[in-house]
Amino acid sequence: MYFLIIVLISASYFFGSKSIVKNKYFPNIYSRVIWLLLSLNGLISVILLKNNFSVILYGILGFLGSFLILILSLKKSKKIFGPIELISTIFLFFSLGLWIFTKLPFLNLSIGLIVSFIGGIPTFVQVIKNPKDEDILFWFFFALGSFITILNSDRSNLSGYLFPLYYLITNSAMTLLCARRYIIKTIKE
Repeated sequence: MYFLIIVLISASYFFGSKSIVKNKYFPNIYSRVIWLLLSLNGLISVILLKNNFSVILYGILGFLGSFLILILSLKKSKKIFGPIELISTIFLFFSLGLWIFTKLPFLNLSIGLIVSFIGGIPTFVQVIKNPKDEDILFWFFFALGSFITILNSDRSNLSGYLFPLYYLITNSAMTLLCARRYIIKTIKE
């Protein structure tokens, strides 16, 4: 299972990276920094929650993939610090404060996933408007990797599988929204 998780998440980031290199995706540098910090937050949380190795591996791969996308984005990114970035930054500082004063990894993980959802709203809106705007294979492979991680996780309590479950739901939704371009194309033919 570990090998399959590595292959699927790596494939996801391969297609995401390819989109940047081929000038099909121009991520916002400020958003990418926030995504990197969120992935680090998630990784630390699942380690402190003592999740099984599949979930920790998933967190490591997510962090490394976010780092790769950030590095590739440095020269090709938009440099816009808008309201979503501001809200996400405020929540991240709030989450950091919680870490310092409470040491509650589940609460911190939950806040991080809420921040991730807020930060993802513009992407959802963009894909609803134009399903060709995102690489479907990035979202598809990440959703599959999330699913395999859940199958191999401790499902006896929510903290054992919340991290990959959140990404399974959001990445599956993005995959379906991106798939509309193929459905629309088929209907037009």
